[in-house]
Amino acid sequence: MSKVSRIIESVDLNTLKYLLLVEQARLLGLIRKDIWQRFGSINGVGASFRKIRNDWVKSRNFMPLPAKAWKETLRNTLDDIKLYEESVKEKVRKIIYTHKDNKQLFKQLKYNSWVNNSYLCRMMRKYKKHGKTTVNNQIILEAGVYGQFTGKNGNTWLKIPSFVRGKPICVPLNSNIKLQSTLRLILRDGVVYVHCTINQKRYRPSGELIVGVDKGYTEAFADSEGNFYGENFGTLLTKYTDKVNSRGRARNKLKAIVDKLSKQVDSKPSARKKINHIQKFNLGTKKLLKNNKKQREQIRNIAFQSVHAIVDSAKEIRAEDLSQPIINKEKWKKYNRRMSSWAKGALAEALESVTKARGSCLRLVNCAYTSQMDSNTNFLGGKRVGDKFYHANGEVSHADTNAARNIKHRGDDTDITRYMPFKKVKKILLNRLMAIGGVSNLN
Repeated sequence: MSKVSRIIESVDLNTLKYLLLVEQARLLGLIRKDIWQRFGSINGVGASFRKIRNDWVKSRNFMPLPAKAWKETLRNTLDDIKLYEESVKEKVRKIIYTHKDNKQLFKQLKYNSWVNNSYLCRMMRKYKKHGKTTVNNQIILEAGVYGQFTGKNGNTWLKIPSFVRGKPICVPLNSNIKLQSTLRLILRDGVVYVHCTINQKRYRPSGELIVGVDKGYTEAFADSEGNFYGENFGTLLTKYTDKVNSRGRARNKLKAIVDKLSKQVDSKPSARKKINHIQKFNLGTKKLLKNNKKQREQIRNIAFQSVHAIVDSAKEIRAEDLSQPIINKEKWKKYNRRMSSWAKGALAEALESVTKARGSCLRLVNCAYTSQMDSNTNFLGGKRVGDKFYHANGEVSHADTNAARNIKHRGDDTDITRYMPFKKVKKILLNRLMAIGGVSNLN
């Protein structure tokens, strides 16, 4: 069974407990920084966790930190250094691919004997700069070190080792999950975020249809069968973007006042008091970040619920590949603002995650001209006006449904590949139209 990551948050955490965890994370951050300084360069190649741990147990004192805490930090940081080194190796492999002795070089690079090869050493030094870190808000907990119990409300409480042996710090969580394996705690703004891995949930199987889906703004998705999903998606997005815009305008005015008052601090003693008051009560970010997070979670929930509803009837979903920016004419200011916050990333994440979890197939196709084509004829014809598409035969259908049908047909089109430039796609479509006499020869 595959593993997935999950983030659980603390709820109503006591301030003293949080400060104790912050101090522990700060001390671990100093150790993490020291490890990067010692082993983040070429001298740390092939560093062994066990050997370093045994040496440090004899020669160094990390009191008052729990022993397991600094040992897991050492292991995790060495793993990060190794990942950094592997990413550098990928760049070097591309360079030495054309080298006449590339097989031997690949072998030396793989088994860390590249440190004895002057050419490889020079290439690695070119891309592998001395690593460093400023992370001081994380605690790594090994399985078996932490404890857990169920509170009165049914949610899980996490027991974290503290500076005093036998007196763990108990943290209430917002879930009844049973924690397992290694945990990563990230402390931010008075909240403890617990990163853990769990077994992927078993979902009901997918349907039997092959459908095309079009990501929308008014609705989250429209499929080729004429169904719409997440119909309040656009309302939520519009309300969110307009609220962010109005709040931003108001905050900018207050920032302008603060900037003006800061120039009068020397002549007006009361200006400093007013600046502090505005910054404390009007320009804070806690409430702002909390509201933004709440809105993003609502948008994400709608996206995932919509995809689950699609997969209930579909064994294969065909969708547009929108990873590349779409060149378009300039639109009005409000349109640009709303579309810039369009949650197509959340929609794409939901499609990829849900189809994988439920055993359905996701096929991404070229997005060029799927909204301008007539789904009845598969040619560039008809006209789109707002949410309506006027077909060449006089029929009128929803523009998103028409686009979803074209996306479904695009999956069977062998001439148009996923990464083909839109100009080549247009040329192919116009050639097809000329073949039936739809347009005259442009040459």
